[in-house]
Amino acid sequence: MSERTNPVAVVIIGAGAGTRFGGPKAEATLGDGRRFLDAIVETSKSAGLDPIVAVLPPGVAAPAGVRVVVNAKPDSEQIVSARLGLAQLTSAPVTSALLWPVDHPFVSLESVLAILDVARRTGAHIVVPVHKSRRGHPTWFHRDTWRELMTVADGGARAVIRAQPARVGEVEVPDAGVLRDIDTRGDLEAGF
Repeated sequence: MSERTNPVAVVIIGAGAGTRFGGPKAEATLGDGRRFLDAIVETSKSAGLDPIVAVLPPGVAAPAGVRVVVNAKPDSEQIVSARLGLAQLTSAPVTSALLWPVDHPFVSLESVLAILDVARRTGAHIVVPVHKSRRGHPTWFHRDTWRELMTVADGGARAVIRAQPARVGEVEVPDAGVLRDIDTRGDLEAGF
């Protein structure tokens, strides 16, 4: 996807307190020592996503070049963080954004590129990766859907996805990382 003609941002949703995990998942580390946040930023940069916005709890630092938005209420719903991140993009010259929960650090670059390719080719307003018939993350949202994300009363982004199935594209990926949601340290240690 050409960065000039179809610029895409990413909002990394990482403001949760990580109560079940034992601390903010943005600062949790992978086996190679990288934080979840750093791994997602690296993949986002490799995919040409710009700007990169990270919605984080107070006190969590982001890599250079990342726009940080602090969500002072880490126990709030994910849609609150998504809204804080999207609000940073209102004047950005982007056509769309990936919403990427920080607890999905294993998503491959190939999966991100496949999502962007389907978005470019199909004209869908929302694109969701699918692995073995299960929908995963991150999800791509065209700018035309952002108002709904900002105002949906219940159900968050999932409700926006379900509201009009005809505008949702799916892309099957061989990457189990799109499903690998790390909620506890046991999830991280268990593999997939």
